[in-house]
Amino acid sequence: MNLRKTLTEAQLILEAEGVAHALIGGFALAVYGYHRATADIDLLADGAKKEVIKKSFLAKGYSLLHESAEVLQFTGPGFIDILLANRPLSQEMLKLSEPNSSLGVYVLRAEDLIGLKIQAYKNDPSRELQDKADIQKLLALENLKMEIVKKYADLFGEWSEIEKIRGAIS
Repeated sequence: MNLRKTLTEAQLILEAEGVAHALIGGFALAVYGYHRATADIDLLADGAKKEVIKKSFLAKGYSLLHESAEVLQFTGPGFIDILLANRPLSQEMLKLSEPNSSLGVYVLRAEDLIGLKIQAYKNDPSRELQDKADIQKLLALENLKMEIVKKYADLFGEWSEIEKIRGAIS
């Protein structure tokens, strides 16, 4: 499976339907200089377009593996997880995403990726070690706006954990 090809296909499908979207997850970490193994493409997309997204991917030969109010998971030439931006906070993340010319896709800001990583391990504790390792790499970035990270951490009562992770960076 070629992740870049999968990303390009997903990008084309969503753009053709006018669906706002941005890269998140493991592949997005590479944009910030942190490379780790990942088996899928993760995107954040406009939740109001859920049915359009589903119909478009199915029409392009993808199969729907899982569907909930928050997520669509597809398989086909590659695996694609689409987190649906249904709430004002995730919709704001989408609006503030930044274009990445080398990938040809918008990517969430590092601060927003940290927020999603915190949410992910709080919702699924089995993800905690990997997500905290990802957070540690992102926290080492220069020019990170810690007030944004704190806002996300406070939503989940995790600011002390974030401070501990930050303290381990040397």
